[in-house]
Parts: sequence; structure tokens; C-alpha cells
Amino acid sequence: MIVGVVGAGAIGTLFGAALAGAHDVRVLTRDKRSARAIAGRGLIVDDDPPQAVSASHDPDVFAGVEIIVIAVKTNVTTTALAPLRDTLEGAPPLVSLQNGIEGVARIEFALGRHSAIALAPTTEGAEALEPGRARRMGRGRTRAGWAAGHANGAVLGAFVHALEAGGLMAQLATPIEPYVWAKLVANAAINPLTALAGVRNGELLARDGLRARAARIALEVAAVARASGIALPFSDPVAFVEDVALVTAANRSSMLVDLEAGRETEIDAITGALVRAAEALGVAVPENRAVLDEVRAREKA
Repeated sequence: MIVGVVGAGAIGTLFGAALAGAHDVRVLTRDKRSARAIAGRGLIVDDDPPQAVSASHDPDVFAGVEIIVIAVKTNVTTTALAPLRDTLEGAPPLVSLQNGIEGVARIEFALGRHSAIALAPTTEGAEALEPGRARRMGRGRTRAGWAAGHANGAVLGAFVHALEAGGLMAQLATPIEPYVWAKLVANAAINPLTALAGVRNGELLARDGLRARAARIALEVAAVARASGIALPFSDPVAFVEDVALVTAANRSSMLVDLEAGRETEIDAITGALVRAAEALGVAVPENRAVLDEVRAREKA
């Protein structure tokens, strides 16, 4: 299989390296320096042997790809996919590892066309050390399924098998939307609060105020999911969030890392998307609105 990977951060590196052992992986980077580094030494996860891949900031590196993995943060989707808008040969299906519930719309806006899109919410954890180098922060599971109205044959099954063969836990899931919303429940409750408090995920359980606020956020997200006709794959959203925080206790959320680095966060893709969906459905989400405003204010500070 010829696989294109957009982005060489933590998750792009992890998935690209897993696939590169048996497949032809092509990585599209944001700049020449990153491409040269990755092409020269391969993708490296922890102390594992480097995995050789092709890498370039030029979209021509994707010539002939059979499937494309989108591994950039949701808030940079348009910028990252813009080079592919007029250069991508054929219409290879895309697999989004991104956060949030607006992924399909963002991808199609960036490419300017209807596309075959699979969503693959993952609980894999990794930290970027530099482009093409990452450290695992816990093992998780990836569920992949075609977004409603965007299916394209059996290629997704082959992709999931390739992930499994590369050492990742992966499975097909239909429909996929309940798992996308499940990840939103966890992301909306954990990421903004850890970013604002400057703490690792496990601290949400140790601080009563944070724990209570995370619970309120989780319940609001679950209410919007229900109003959207989504049957979440768990009965207790608060227990689900606390389980995720416990399993990832040592992790520093990407939103925390971005705030500390002075970068734009994914708050609009996560909490902003939730608030927009709630407005359309007439569901009150005051805690999510508040945390959205707080993170946006911190970004501007």
C-alpha cells in the first residue's frame, strides 16, 4: 500500500512509523527543513529503529498514493491540505485522526470537493520531540469508519489491518460517529482545564474544583450528543472522562503544550465546535461556553 501522511508531529510520526515497516509511506511536511530531516533519518518513535519514508514539503510526494492519513491538528487543516487542492491525482480516500466533530466539513472545505473520508478517533498518546521524532505516552486504540455519506469500498479494512500489523491496536467501527463524539467528551473536559490550570491530566482527579468542572463539561457534551441523535458508547460520561484522565494521568494535553508555547490551540475545533452544535440544537452548555472564553482569552494574553 502507498500511504500518504499529512503532518510529522507526534501522531503523524507514530502512525507513519507503524505503517512504514511494510508499506510505502510518503510524508508531506510543512517546510523543507523538516522534510530533509525526515528523509535523511526516517521516522523515529522512542528508541525503536528508524523507519525509512519519503518526505517532502512538495505535494508531488503524494503521486500515486492509495490512501491519505491526516495527522495535523484540526485548527490547521486548511493550511495543511491547501497544497493538495489542485495537485492530488485521482481521489484517494482520506483518514482523519483529528479531534472534533467538524472534521469532514473542514477537510472538504480545504480540498474544495466531496471526498471519501474515514474518521479514526484514537486514544494513542505521543509527544513530539521534533519533526519525525516522537515519544509514546501510553498505548491506546484506534477505531476507524467511513463518515456518513463518504464511504469508498474496502480500502479502509486494508488500512486497519496494516495498522494492526504495525503494532497499533485498531479496528473497524460502523457507525464511527459515536466514537468521534466519545473522544469529544474526553477532549472537551480534559484539554481546556489542564491547559488553564497548567497541570497534567491526572491532576483533574486530585483537585476537587477541576474534577467537578470536568464532570459538568462532560455532562453538557453528552447532552448535545443525545440531541444530535448520537448513542455514546458508554452510559456515564463523567466516569468515562475520569477513566481517561486516570489512564493518561502522566500526559500533558496538547492544549497545555500549545498554550505554554504561545501557539494557537484546538479550542475552536473542540469546544467551539461543541458550542456551535449546541446553539443549533438549542441545548444549554454554559460550562463549555465559559471555558471556551477562558482559553481564547489566554491565547491572546
